[in-house]
Amino acid sequence: MLILDVSGSMHGTPIDELNRGVEQFIDSVLEDDFASFSVDLGVITFGGNVKTILPIQPIQEAKVPVLETSGNTPMGEAVTQAIIELDARKKMYKSTGVSYYQPWIVLMTDGAPTDTYKAASKKLKDLANSKKIVVIAIGIGKKCNLDLLSEFCADGSEPKRLDGVKFSEFFTWLSQSMTEVVTKSTPGMKYIVTQSTDGWEALEEDNF
Repeated sequence: MLILDVSGSMHGTPIDELNRGVEQFIDSVLEDDFASFSVDLGVITFGGNVKTILPIQPIQEAKVPVLETSGNTPMGEAVTQAIIELDARKKMYKSTGVSYYQPWIVLMTDGAPTDTYKAASKKLKDLANSKKIVVIAIGIGKKCNLDLLSEFCADGSEPKRLDGVKFSEFFTWLSQSMTEVVTKSTPGMKYIVTQSTDGWEALEEDNF
C-alpha cells in the first residue's frame, strides 16, 4: 500500500518525479514473472483530502491516475484509511483460504500532518511492532521532520530521507525488494530485505 503526500508543497518537480516513480515501480514489478502474479497494490493520496485512487488489487490490473497536488497534509486520516483497507483485504484472503505475504505500507511525505494523527500513528506503530505490517516511511526534502515520521514506524526502524527527488531510484529499490521477498520467502514468513538504500537515501540534508 502506497500512502503518498500530494499536498500543495509537492507541486512542480517533486510531484512530476513521484508520478514517474510510481509508473516505473509498477512496470518493474510486472517484468518479473513471479512477482507480477504475487504482488497486490493499493494507493491512497493525501492532499487537501484523502483519496483511495487505487483500491487494493493485483498489480497486473493496476492503473494509477496521474497524481495532482492540492491543499494541506491530512496524514493521520490517510494512514487510518490504509489500515482499514488492508484489514479488509486480509479478511478477504482468510475467508477464501488464500495465503498472503506480510503487507507493506510505504508512507511518503515532505511535511508534517495538519490533522490529528496520534491515534493513527500509534495504531500503525503497534501493528508494525507486532510484525503484522512492514512500514517504510520516507521523508521528502530537508523540511520533513523525521522524528515525527518515526512515530509511524516500528520501534528500532527509522524513517529514511529521500536524496533530492530520486523517486525513480527509490521505486526501483522498492520493486527489487518486493521481488526479493516473493521469490525468496513464502507467505507468512518473516524476511529481511537485503537491498541497499545507497542509491536513493540522503545521508546529509542537502535536498531541495
